[in-house]
Amino acid sequence: MGRRKVTHQLITDNTTRRVTFQKRKAGLLKKINELTILCGLPACAIIYNEYKDGPELWPNVNEVRSLLDRLSKLPVEKQIKYMMDQKDLMEKMIQDAEKKLEKEKMHTRAMNLGIMASTNDLTTESDCSEELVKAAKVVDKKLKLIQERIKAVEAGAPIIMRD
Repeated sequence: MGRRKVTHQLITDNTTRRVTFQKRKAGLLKKINELTILCGLPACAIIYNEYKDGPELWPNVNEVRSLLDRLSKLPVEKQIKYMMDQKDLMEKMIQDAEKKLEKEKMHTRAMNLGIMASTNDLTTESDCSEELVKAAKVVDKKLKLIQERIKAVEAGAPIIMRD
């Protein structure tokens, strides 16, 4: 039996919200525990909730304090290097999607050029000069990489066989 789809919004019923909080908190702490055991790295959790006074600390106060001290001793640049807020996360997702879209566009252009070339359709009325210029740039890049590899092999670099 599968789970039903969960809409991510505030649960209005107080009892249901409390039960959901307890279950999800337990799951989160279990995942953190597994991460520390399997990867051999220190981790902690600080959870504030409306059902208790003060935060809940996992695994214990001393471990959390030592990890926070370790973090505070780092330079500010290193402390915030991998931190993201919602805006940063969305911007990264948009950038990744744009890169993927551009890659797909390049692939589609290459496929269309290949189809046109295979059917000898390059002399049609459609203007494909932009695609040909882009294809020429790709070919130039590949040619430069091949020439660099040839020079490296001639200089004594090992030949790598690929499947």
